[in-house]
Amino acid sequence: MAAFRPRITFKSTNVASGALRRSIATKATQKSFLIPAAITASSALLGGAAAYLYHNNSNVFSVLPIVQASAPKADKCAERTFIMIKPDGVKRGLIADIIKRFEQRGYKLVALKMMQPDSTLLNEHYGDLKTKAFFPGLIRHITSGPVVAMVWEGKDVVKQGRQMLGETDPLKSKPGSIRGDYSIDMGRNIIHGSDSVESANIEIDLWFKKAELMDFKLPVHGQVFE
Repeated sequence: MAAFRPRITFKSTNVASGALRRSIATKATQKSFLIPAAITASSALLGGAAAYLYHNNSNVFSVLPIVQASAPKADKCAERTFIMIKPDGVKRGLIADIIKRFEQRGYKLVALKMMQPDSTLLNEHYGDLKTKAFFPGLIRHITSGPVVAMVWEGKDVVKQGRQMLGETDPLKSKPGSIRGDYSIDMGRNIIHGSDSVESANIEIDLWFKKAELMDFKLPVHGQVFE
């Protein structure tokens, strides 16, 4: 940035002094003895500041309040979550019904694939559960058949997706939720969903390559979001 030039500040000084003179002149009948002193003080203050900045080669903006723009808010409509239909859900023929629920709610399917995951992938996916007694049985179950891995996008989709799934224990799930309508036993609760935005991002990167994630706009977007 170019060095600060005092002419801009001196010009501002003259403008400020003139405005002050006009303001004080309208009240000349009140405390008229303060007029010369006020004008002199204002001119000295502004002029002195300009001289100081000039002689010290300072940038005028360094002494002004810093105004910072707030960080742009994340687009909640672009939030994504990872959903996996487990082997029991696949074998029971519930794939279409589950997809339909998310689509009818207004969420957008941006990635989908059927695959049979190996224990290496599942050990990483369920890494936080390794110390649980049910962990070996969980890995055996998920590797027993194909799963349907999906990424859904939309407003608050992580939290809302979990509500659509229901409680981990189907018997505690409300009717109307996926687990509440389609399952009974916790070991066969048919579906997995990310429990936070952070874990969703990790799981999506674990199960999908970036090239597999589609970026498009639904024709009904304006009928779902304002």
